[in-house]
Amino acid sequence: MLPINVKEFLNRKYFTVLFSGGKDSTAALLWVLDHINHSNWNILYVEVTGNTHPLCTKYVVELCEEFGLKNRLIIGNNGKYEFFECLRRWGVPIIGKYRWCMYNFKIKVIKRYAKGVQVTGIKKSDSHMRRKREKIEFFKLTKTIAVNPLANWTTKQVLNYLKKKHVKLNPCYRLYGHSGNCMFCPYHSKKQIIRTLQDPEWRNKILSSLKHGKGRISKEKYNLWMKWKAQTTLMGGVI
Repeated sequence: MLPINVKEFLNRKYFTVLFSGGKDSTAALLWVLDHINHSNWNILYVEVTGNTHPLCTKYVVELCEEFGLKNRLIIGNNGKYEFFECLRRWGVPIIGKYRWCMYNFKIKVIKRYAKGVQVTGIKKSDSHMRRKREKIEFFKLTKTIAVNPLANWTTKQVLNYLKKKHVKLNPCYRLYGHSGNCMFCPYHSKKQIIRTLQDPEWRNKILSSLKHGKGRISKEKYNLWMKWKAQTTLMGGVI
């Protein structure tokens, strides 16, 4: 049976913080700095080759430099694949056995560079599928221990925590409504899709790949993104 006290558990372990540049993993990294009293941990940032915005990578590097963590940061990617080539060849990745992006671009890199205990920014409030996630759990995909210190937090708590720490959000949130670690994601919201489409470079890359992507779901996603392509203004906040 796994322990439930995250702080005590991590203070006895060598671990890796999985840092994507998103608001939740940023808060998780700051939580580690606030609560862990040893230095036997590192940080892994996974770039999705071809699909990660350079601004996201720049934010991660600069934040780690700001907090004196540059020497702990590992930037990993799977150089064997390029995301949009795979999108055309294999079709849109979906949750389940066809989610090739998670396996080829994330899991393989995590297995290569991360320790057996990994800290994430996962929150139960993120989605229906994450409601059963625990603060400390065995993660079957990587056969490691996942530690989720923010499991019971809300998005508002995350944003307040970052504000309290005087840490600015990744600039991709302002531009695209998401972190930019995955510029194309089949689970982006309408607002995120429209903002991403406002960038001509990414619009052309994404729409071209969806148009020529394998399978029915690629065609469905292409039609959906094309439907919202003409919308250029949005109401509301950036998140």
